[in-house]
Amino acid sequence: MTRRILIALTSHAALGDTGKGTGFYVSEAAHPWEVFTEAGFEVDLVSVAGGEPPRDGVDSDDPVQRRFLALPSLGDTPRPEDVDPSGYSAILFAGGHGTMWDFPDNPALAALTRTIWENGGVVAAVCHGPAALVGVTLSDGTPLVAGRRVAAFTDAEEAAVGLTTVVPFLLASRLRELGAEHVPGPDFQPQVIRDGRLVTGQNPASARGVAEAVLSALSSRAADSGTVPANLRDVTVRTSDGPMGGYLACPAGDGVYPAVIVAHQLFGLTEDVRAVADRIAGMGYVVLAPDYYHRADPGVELPPTDEGRARGFELIATLSRTGVLEDTRAAVDYLAARDDTSGAVGMVGLSLGGHLAYLAATQLGFPITVVLYGGWLTGTDIPVSSPEPTLDLTPGIKGKLVYIIGDRDHAIPEEQRTAIAERLRVDGIRHEMVVLAGAPHAYLSQEDSPYHAETWQRIERALADELA
Repeated sequence: MTRRILIALTSHAALGDTGKGTGFYVSEAAHPWEVFTEAGFEVDLVSVAGGEPPRDGVDSDDPVQRRFLALPSLGDTPRPEDVDPSGYSAILFAGGHGTMWDFPDNPALAALTRTIWENGGVVAAVCHGPAALVGVTLSDGTPLVAGRRVAAFTDAEEAAVGLTTVVPFLLASRLRELGAEHVPGPDFQPQVIRDGRLVTGQNPASARGVAEAVLSALSSRAADSGTVPANLRDVTVRTSDGPMGGYLACPAGDGVYPAVIVAHQLFGLTEDVRAVADRIAGMGYVVLAPDYYHRADPGVELPPTDEGRARGFELIATLSRTGVLEDTRAAVDYLAARDDTSGAVGMVGLSLGGHLAYLAATQLGFPITVVLYGGWLTGTDIPVSSPEPTLDLTPGIKGKLVYIIGDRDHAIPEEQRTAIAERLRVDGIRHEMVVLAGAPHAYLSQEDSPYHAETWQRIERALADELA
């Protein structure tokens, strides 16, 4: 990944038929520019028509804006078709009402964005900047925003500024039409949503937070590309058996937050798992995804192939119930020692990780545990589920447990689902058993899965209800 970031600006100067001017909102470019440059990145500018873009919302009392507006490059920006996307690790779309007219339908801007994204880069936008995302379709034909959580200038905020009938469309509504999950915050208050490598902010107050979240996303990509030791995953957690790698994802803003542990599936601490951690962090939690394979093969990331699956089963055989519980306690202790955590910790697990989360819930007293298609609970087929089936430990669960599974999950047939639900009921555990019609195993790892939206809604609600 390069250390260059591109900020894209509108070239549209007319505010509809009002006779008033518009352009890019200066603070939404200036403050990210400052965050990026102070972090050591080179920042370039691009505008739809090139040259000097029109500006709006200038605050001459803001020293950051003054420095930004003095940049020589602002007077002669290139067009998107004149920019080589391979030179950038991220692109950020600054807002301003002008973007609503010239961002969505510009093929060159869409192509530039698609290439940066498909090269593994970060795409970000703030306020009306997400209008650019309306026009971005990936190589497989799907909209970039489909199935992803986003923030943008809300319909309510547009009404509050009196421009609902002036703009060509309502941005938040259009993003929802494209399959995005729009996540609004209070009007004109900071709201930043990071969904993996997609970072969006709601309004001008969110601009700095968006830039900080971009840096966080780029740090994650650096770890993936090997510029930091892969087995460290950004952080190291002390355990009784030595250091354990872990992937840490934090909310964009300063503050004190509840914490969540995310347990990985049999393929290890992969990009899919990191994306889950990123998404939960975007909800307002400090998230740690431990590397439970650290004793046998630290830092391993297995491909979803027959060979990767076979190696995954070999690694599952190395896990012990004692070791998993020690690692999870160590993760809890790590989170508790941080200055940005409140002391409340929940757990989310996927597949194998769902089993690990269920096991941990029986011993560690989590207020909320979310198990996604967790298998091997009813038997003793793997070492973690022995000497007795993990399901037999159900009475130890003190908090709420949410179990989410598809009715077409080949790994956990109906009789096992029924046994799990019955055991939770008989033992008086506060729980939800959610069976998604038509969903297969591991659907959360499938980018085009139609079951994402309901699952994420349930995860977000469960965490908010029990960890707030």
